[in-house]
Order: sequence, then C-alpha cells, then structure tokens
Amino acid sequence: MTRQSSFWLAPLYPLRLGVVGLPRHSIVRDLCVFILKIISRRVNVNGRVREIRPLDHPAIRFEPTDSMVTEEIYWFGVGGYEGALAKVWVELCKVSNNILEIGGNVGLYSVLGGLATRGEYTVLEPVPSIARALAQNLRLNKVENVSLQVAAAIPYSSPQQVSLNLPNEGRAIPVGAHLIGVSEVSGRSSHDIIEVAGLPFCEIARGKDLIKIDAEGIEAGLLAAGWDVITAELPALVIEVLPEAEKLAALIRRLVSELGYQIQIVPAYGSDRIVSVEGALFRSTTPATHNSKDVVLTRQSMSLCSLIMKCGLPGSTLLDS
Repeated sequence: MTRQSSFWLAPLYPLRLGVVGLPRHSIVRDLCVFILKIISRRVNVNGRVREIRPLDHPAIRFEPTDSMVTEEIYWFGVGGYEGALAKVWVELCKVSNNILEIGGNVGLYSVLGGLATRGEYTVLEPVPSIARALAQNLRLNKVENVSLQVAAAIPYSSPQQVSLNLPNEGRAIPVGAHLIGVSEVSGRSSHDIIEVAGLPFCEIARGKDLIKIDAEGIEAGLLAAGWDVITAELPALVIEVLPEAEKLAALIRRLVSELGYQIQIVPAYGSDRIVSVEGALFRSTTPATHNSKDVVLTRQSMSLCSLIMKCGLPGSTLLDS
C-alpha cells in the first residue's frame, strides 16, 4: 500500500458517507452513488487499505481481498450492497437457535449473523481459498460461535466428492461458483473446475430453525432433497431466487400451499420496502420486478412484521391478484 494511493481515497469519504447516511431516492445520495460507481470500476481498493470497514457497520471489518463483496461494502456499505436483507438476517438470527448458511463466500452474513445470535451457527463454503478468507474474517471480528465447513451442500443422500465450476469473473474470489450438472442456471463462464467435498442437505438441515441458501441455481435440488426435513421442522428460509429458477419457484409455491409459509421479497436497491407476495402469484421472475433476488419464507407464527419494525424499515405491502 502506497501513501499516495491511500491518501487519494480520503476525499471520497464524504461520498461514501452520503450513500450510507442519506435516505434512498435522495437526489444527493443518488449523485454520490453515481460518482462512486464510476470510480469503483476504475479503482481497486485492495492494496490501498489495510482493512474493509463498511461505514454503516463500523464495528465489523474484513480482510481486503480481491472480492466484489468486500469492494462493494467498502464503497456503498452493507446496505448499499445487500439492501435491507442484511438487517432482516440479523433480526432473524437474533430469534433463532440453530442456523445454517449455505454459500458463505467471504463471510459477510456469517459475521453479521454470528455476532447477532446466541445459538449455534454453521456455514458451508466449498472453495478452499474462499473458505480461508471467510475464516480470517471470522477471526478478525472475534466470532467464535460459527462453525465453518469447507464443503458444498448437495442434493444427494450420502456424502461424496462433487465437481464445482469456478466462473471467470476476473476476481481471485468469485461469487458465482456452482455445482456442475444440477444447477438451474446455464451459460456461466468457467475459469476452473475443482473437486470438493459434498454434504447431503437432508442431513445438515436437520435441527435447524433458520436456513439461508445462496447456491447459484441448485436451491431447488436442495429443497427437494430436504423436503421431509423441512416439512417436519418448518425452519425459516432465506433463499436466492434467480430468474431462470422455475423449479425453485414451483417448490416455493408448494411451501405456501402445503405448509403455510409466507413469501416476503426483500429489495436489494431502490427501496427498503419488504413486499409480501401471495403464493399462487409467485414466479421465478417475481423478485426481479422488485429489484431483488432474495426471498424470506416464514410461517405465519413468525411474521416479519415485528422484524420490519426492529429494522426500522417501511411497512410491507401485499401484492393482490
């Protein structure tokens, strides 16, 4: 890190502060975001800072690695990168006793959730180099209650080695690694293919009351494989739903019609308003219409209304037929 490069970032601090401190739809905030987006495409903060501290969560920090996640939270904060979902995740973790996160990447949610919960927390990250970064970020934040497993969740009944595609994202730490052969998402680039350990979802999901799945297109396979466990234990679910994931959307409709789950879409940008969707209306493209790819599924006994109030977010709206 050179003094010149580090000093050059200092004048951008007011812009970063504007992004995390001003309300959405503020003209000044929009201008700050616009300028920082231009700059962030040209300036890599790795090697220029000693640690990544998001301005809206200054108590946590991350190793400055070649990762889109850490760069985004440096420039735009956790809320600017993930919208309201990070706040909702923290509140869900506070009221959960046994948490499973599939697809930890560098550990943003693992750190936030691990610090929030008093219960047990397990995170799976199958790529060894990414898992090392995740472990380091847990250590940096003194998170001791999170158990890291360097393995992939798989839709099979027994543990086995599986092939994982590492996409060509131009980063040392990609965000789109996925299992080969079982993903609903196609057409991904490929930089390398590695063999990793796989753990059956039906086994690791047992006993969990909160599960987050960000598995790049294999969410439907995991839910189908663990259907009996979900039916028996009814955990709260936070799931990434990509527009191509039609099988996943069908399973989510089943969760609503057969098990009484409620669907809440949490926008990533543009708004903090959580949107409730009727099960029969839900499609794989529905989250994208609300600037999102993340849905929260809870039973009626665990409504998000109280969580919304704790998060300081606007009230939810209901999409009618």
